Amino acid sequence: MADNVTAATTPADERPLSASRQANYVLVILTVINVLNYADRGVFSLLLDSIKKEFRLTDTVMGLISGFGFVLFYSLLGLPIARWADRFNRRRILTAGLAIWSTMTCLCGLARGAWQLAFARFGVGAGEACGVAPSHSLLSDLFSKQRLPYALSVLTAGSSVGVFLGSVVGGVVNQYQGWRAAFFVAGLPGLAVALLFRLSVKEPQRGAMEEPGSGTSILTVAQTLFFLLRQRSYVLMVIGGSFIAVALFGFEVWTPPFLHRVHHLSSARIGTYQGVVALVFGVTGILLGGYLAEKLGQRDIRWRLKVPALACLLGCPMDLLFIFMPSRAAAILFWILARVCISAYTGPIYAVYQTVSKVRMRALASALFLFSGNVIGLGVGSWLIGLASTILSRRYGDLSLRYALILPSLCAAFAGVLFWIGSHSLESDIERASRPDADPAGST
Repeated sequence: MADNVTAATTPADERPLSASRQANYVLVILTVINVLNYADRGVFSLLLDSIKKEFRLTDTVMGLISGFGFVLFYSLLGLPIARWADRFNRRRILTAGLAIWSTMTCLCGLARGAWQLAFARFGVGAGEACGVAPSHSLLSDLFSKQRLPYALSVLTAGSSVGVFLGSVVGGVVNQYQGWRAAFFVAGLPGLAVALLFRLSVKEPQRGAMEEPGSGTSILTVAQTLFFLLRQRSYVLMVIGGSFIAVALFGFEVWTPPFLHRVHHLSSARIGTYQGVVALVFGVTGILLGGYLAEKLGQRDIRWRLKVPALACLLGCPMDLLFIFMPSRAAAILFWILARVCISAYTGPIYAVYQTVSKVRMRALASALFLFSGNVIGLGVGSWLIGLASTILSRRYGDLSLRYALILPSLCAAFAGVLFWIGSHSLESDIERASRPDADPAGST
């Protein structure tokens, strides 16, 4: 039966990679794929006002398209795709997803109305659902638990590079060629990378980095959910991840309109600023968070969750200062500091939920975390910010977005508190995840 498949019966194309050089190559190409993933998101947030003007839409509608239009299919398909990734070839799933979301990004540029744009975003979300969870699962079989936080931080740094490229290139193309051309520039490179990834990467053996005797059986969905719900640190990470997603995605989507309306910056300048902040300071925060979690975690394993907790707690006041500073220069300074803080949580969190889950449930554990974060953060959070801005515009006009962004700022602090509480259960949860699979509940 499928539930009894172990690493010993892994198909030939899933044999372990022989050298760390191969692992590093896979990390590089997965990072490139993540760059393309977030280039699309960076482009869309930058083009938001241009699309709104042409289609004559409200902030509420744009919040729905940028949030639910993407996250609906991304989240709903993410769970079954992650289940497939725990059972079947992850390389093929990633290749298909990259080809789909690249094609649908190009189709966004052909939209003639809000509904067509929303359906194209559905397709982008469906493709990107094949990306993050299988990537995390692949790296957990290529890097040791000690090195995994850093490897996942490098992978996550691709998101900041993607926002940089999407913002800078998209801003310039939008200003001189229009928003439709910007979508084609963001989508076409992914088709070439999909072919390269399919031809040059092999599937690693499941559980290659686990201790001898660790369970690698395929568990049922019910067994997987039962196990994960008993992992206190994982449950708190999922809840906290939903709060921090509101802050992360809320500012990602609404910062370009905020800078345009409040500080009166042009599309090209906003794209340049957002790109530089994402590339230089976003990457700095991501790598710093991974480095600190790895080093401090060697002394006390709880620091693997305490580092992202402190990052979120510090991010809250930085975000508030960013939106309320009257000076453009001061606002950009606190924007930079907020970006460093918020970005530092990502790599350590991704590594932790891989280590508190069993080998054949890691993609699903990742997808559940991302499902909650994307539905609440990118879906509900982005829409609520747009709705609040629309309601407050009756009183504050273009400044309404400033007050609407208080919501994601406070969410960052709530996330930090939950991550800190979860750190106290981390050691016992990791030990439970390393036990054999004879009892899926993890008891002896």
